[in-house]
Amino acid sequence: MDRYLLREHLAPFFFALVVTTFILLMDKLFQLIDLLIVKRVAGMLVLKIFTLSLPSILALTMPMAVLVAVLMTFGRISGDNELTALKSAGLPLARLLFAPALAGAVLTLGLYFFTDRVLPEANHSLKNTFMAISSSKPALRLKDNTFVSDFPGYNILVGKVDDRNSRLHKVTIYESVPNGYPRTIIADEGQLTMMPKQNVLRLELWRGQIHEADASDPRIYHKMDFNTHVINLPLDPATVQTVRSQRGDREMTSKMMQSQISQIEQTISPVRAQLADSSRLSFWQKEQYRQDIHNKTSDIRRYQVEIHKKLAIPFACLVFVLLGVPLGSMTRKGSMGASIGMALGFFMLYWVALVGGEELADRQIMSPWLAMWLANIILGACGALLFLWQNSEADLRKFIPKKAE
Repeated sequence: MDRYLLREHLAPFFFALVVTTFILLMDKLFQLIDLLIVKRVAGMLVLKIFTLSLPSILALTMPMAVLVAVLMTFGRISGDNELTALKSAGLPLARLLFAPALAGAVLTLGLYFFTDRVLPEANHSLKNTFMAISSSKPALRLKDNTFVSDFPGYNILVGKVDDRNSRLHKVTIYESVPNGYPRTIIADEGQLTMMPKQNVLRLELWRGQIHEADASDPRIYHKMDFNTHVINLPLDPATVQTVRSQRGDREMTSKMMQSQISQIEQTISPVRAQLADSSRLSFWQKEQYRQDIHNKTSDIRRYQVEIHKKLAIPFACLVFVLLGVPLGSMTRKGSMGASIGMALGFFMLYWVALVGGEELADRQIMSPWLAMWLANIILGACGALLFLWQNSEADLRKFIPKKAE
């Protein structure tokens, strides 16, 4: 019976995995098509981006596919009265839970290894790939009719961006001038060129004007026409590198993040010691130390959230088995559409709780472990109650009115 149940789970699991992965990939597909056709990014790079985007989606669709498979399998055997026959043969629902729960445990361990080791490397490679594309096509940083403030001291508005040759049309730039009034630069056309050795982005403008007020007397207004004007936009050295050594929290393993937490805690200790000796500090120094501790604590909590998330999402495989078995037995439907619809509904609730918990943890309102495990706790408790109810031998049909039957 265990082998039979596992075989029944295989086909709906893989089918649901493909369907749900494709649904979540739709947004990515439009972006990839835009990169390939509109922005003329090389096909191999687009394929690489597609491949590196899959792990983050599979980490979400794997638990969803588990819920669909369990709902379909137990919905079908319940609808075909196989579940009734098994109970009559002395196999309670608790015994039938053994095989799916064991498979869920194996998936949980495998998915944890995947999210902790494979996913960070994929995210890191994906980030480096986008940076390499940005270096070769700097105009990708800009969008039509959208202000861009990525460059210190400059706000740039471009009417139309030609991503194929980094050509700009109808350019307006608001430049901040130290100890002076802002300068406005308007040009008909422009060209972007990456200068990695100088850590600058060279912006060459053609046929334009520069408008600014006099620094000593704002009543005096200066206007200068130009045929060619060059601006060197400063870049963060990290954005110029096509291969980054540093990593964000979603590009780290749990071990890396634990190391980061230890380093931050070591830097907090002397700050707390100085704050404790507050008699020698001014009010502003105290506030600065408190803000420093707050910022570093926020960094620690952000890493802690990611560490718990790496285990909480894989553990959802087991939670969804516990929830899906009684739900499938109650619905008596084995159709793919009904199962995917129900699974999507529960997974949306799960995801909202996960995202909301992460936000509360980042704001230091809720502890990181509770924020990431609350969804599992709630759905797991609901599944346990439904399972205990379904596993009881009481004949609940006597409570249903005959007309309803």
